[in-house]
Amino acid sequence: MSDEIPLLAAVGLTVAYGRTPVVHEVDLPLYAGRRGVGLIGESGSGKTTLARALLGLLEPHHGEVTFRGRSLGELSRAERREYRSQVQPVFQDGNEALDPRMRVGASIREALAMRGLTGRSASSVVTDLLEDVGLSGSLATRRPHELSGGQRQRVVIARALAIQPRLLVLDEPTSALDVTVQARVLELLERLGEEHDLGLLLITHNLAVVERLCETAHVMFAGRVVESGPTRQLLSQPAHPYTKALRDAVPTMGGALPEVVEGATADAADTGCAYRLRCPFATKVCALQTPVLRRVGTQSAACHHAEQVVEAGNPGVLSS
Repeated sequence: MSDEIPLLAAVGLTVAYGRTPVVHEVDLPLYAGRRGVGLIGESGSGKTTLARALLGLLEPHHGEVTFRGRSLGELSRAERREYRSQVQPVFQDGNEALDPRMRVGASIREALAMRGLTGRSASSVVTDLLEDVGLSGSLATRRPHELSGGQRQRVVIARALAIQPRLLVLDEPTSALDVTVQARVLELLERLGEEHDLGLLLITHNLAVVERLCETAHVMFAGRVVESGPTRQLLSQPAHPYTKALRDAVPTMGGALPEVVEGATADAADTGCAYRLRCPFATKVCALQTPVLRRVGTQSAACHHAEQVVEAGNPGVLSS
């Protein structure tokens, strides 16, 4: 895999709002095919900002986003169309993602038009797509407000699939749904990943969801990736204290982050570890030196005391 060019990648990516960096020097390769990648972190950690940059919705402050090894800013018009078709977003709220004035079928046909499908052939594909995500083709005549939350999210996924992408960028795709509907959507994503050979970037605070769908995971805190590695190893033996706090605090699907992982954050732009004000392992070096990602067992962690964190971890993987 090391010689393979990622379909999409963040390379030394820093994103700023005004003069304030909110994502710092992130490297994140994403490949086509059935490879799930989880991006984990609490609200404000920078994961949605990173996703928006990967989707070309935000300009990098430093570094770049690449598509098939080329910077997005260097793509020709034809190459940018290919990028838009190969990388599709699925946002958190299906109600906001769909035009309330458009019927479901029209919304999906709009996506199919990007492939040159119109008329009767498009109508037939609309029915196939709705059935592929577990919905009746008759829902094509409905408007978004006439559907349940779970149905709307499935329509959003069907519309994304209409363009035949290789990678879905899913930003909290189940957080607005109740636990039962969450489970159905997760089953759907598992099946679609297998049947369509889809890569997934799953952005969430829910570790059990990441464990279920993702081979690898990256944990973000204060705009930086603080731990990366195979999902099961990362969750069973975290090497960063923030990952450990998340793992210990969120044992089940469907819950928001408890207060136990909240607290003060040092300025990520300053020298030192941004997590040190919450960290039970912090020492003087944590205030003096900014940790960088380094290899610790099967994963990489940006922590001066990663080995201690691993030793203190409680073995056991979350049950989904």
